[in-house]
Amino acid sequence: MSSPLVQISNLSWRYSVGDWVLKDINLEIRQGERIGLVGLSGSGKSTLALTLNGIIPQSYAGVMKGRVVVDDHDTAITPVPLLAQKVAMVFQSPDDQVSQILVCHEVASGPANLRLPVDTIRQRVDQAMEQLGISKLAHRETSTLSGGEKQKVALASALAMKPKLLVLDEPTTDLDPKSKYELIRSLSSLGRSVAVVVVSHDLETITPLVDRWVVLENGSIANDTGHLRPALPQKPYRSVSNNGGSDRILKLSGVTYSYPSVDYPTVSDISMSINGGEFVAIVGENGSGKTTLCKLMLGLLKPSSGHVSMFEEAVASVQPERVGYIYQNPDAMLSQMSVSEEVGFTPKTLRHPNWRREANLAIERFGLESLRDRFPLSLSKGQRQRVAYSAVTAAQPPILIFDEPTTGIDHPSVEKIMHYMDELRQNGKTIIFVTHDMGLAFRWADRIVVMKNGKIAFAGTPEELETQQDMLEEWYIRLPQKRR
Repeated sequence: MSSPLVQISNLSWRYSVGDWVLKDINLEIRQGERIGLVGLSGSGKSTLALTLNGIIPQSYAGVMKGRVVVDDHDTAITPVPLLAQKVAMVFQSPDDQVSQILVCHEVASGPANLRLPVDTIRQRVDQAMEQLGISKLAHRETSTLSGGEKQKVALASALAMKPKLLVLDEPTTDLDPKSKYELIRSLSSLGRSVAVVVVSHDLETITPLVDRWVVLENGSIANDTGHLRPALPQKPYRSVSNNGGSDRILKLSGVTYSYPSVDYPTVSDISMSINGGEFVAIVGENGSGKTTLCKLMLGLLKPSSGHVSMFEEAVASVQPERVGYIYQNPDAMLSQMSVSEEVGFTPKTLRHPNWRREANLAIERFGLESLRDRFPLSLSKGQRQRVAYSAVTAAQPPILIFDEPTTGIDHPSVEKIMHYMDELRQNGKTIIFVTHDMGLAFRWADRIVVMKNGKIAFAGTPEELETQQDMLEEWYIRLPQKRR
């Protein structure tokens, strides 16, 4: 039998602050194998992934024991640029790696750094972008892309490198159902010349791709299960009817918005109202305008035409005392040096008399007690996401907007977050959340708004959406199984 492509021997790692994150990891990956690397948030999945391309230990301060060898190269001492020819990685947050102004330049940057012939670079770029269905984005500015579009661009950049090992850290988190299907189809078409490691909480989506499951628990391999997928908790169908209040607190009238560098409107002629105490889910394809719509509601963007009002007053700027917004990428809102400072920042800034108590309650609610003194950006994505929730909800605004609130978070944490969001709604808060998880939308939302090409294609109850079979099939939307 040929030697493995990846050989991990007795690997342990800890960052400069904190306990051991990885503990005595032993793992082999052979050429063409497709590994599903799964586990709870904070179990060490992303850290292990970063050892495969040498970013750990070469770019992080910490202590490492053991060895990681990829294609006969020790990743601790082989220069990262050399490893990049062997290992391509797509990070949890595409913002961490997208650096060029235009999409085509981003996809070309890796092959260009290898000093490949221009014709070869163009061929690789065209092939990678066509494979992921993003050729039409070639001359778009990366700053104008949605989270899902950026994720596709990052993946295209990785594919253009023609690596022997492709490492994907939560690759489906920002993708709509159709894009998830297309991603798995594209990865399956790579053949067995490329080994793939997929870090994911979305086991259902990646199952058709994965040959072998490796389960991490508290930094150790708890199970190496071969073809048997680990058990998933079932998402029950929405079983209760939640009705929002009768008072309209947010209204959009004929709202259109165009980004300066884009020739067409990102949202077009949107008119809708949201009542106090309502739980509204916004769904739709990547690039359909969901996040832009939320930023218009918030006051981060001003409409090109039309107007937005909140509590019968025109929205002219962000009002943190009235509306809290959790970004699609939590890193965009984390700015303090410790978790406790981060969570207390907004209520303190708003001069709440009991801001310390409010911050402590929020920290406890999201299970962050042991992380109080940690630097927020040193945490796992799931932990950073919980810090963001804690920070926004500590100020107790009447309206809360969650943009992809459960991406990159394990299932037990998703359940806790959704129950807490519903508790807020029961206490009169208005919840607006953008999601690609139709199970969550059907289970929790009073109303589902479907975006398509910048317009509202559907708005109604989950039961009403269930009757729109043509629409559901067109967008690859699979309804959750009803509770029996």
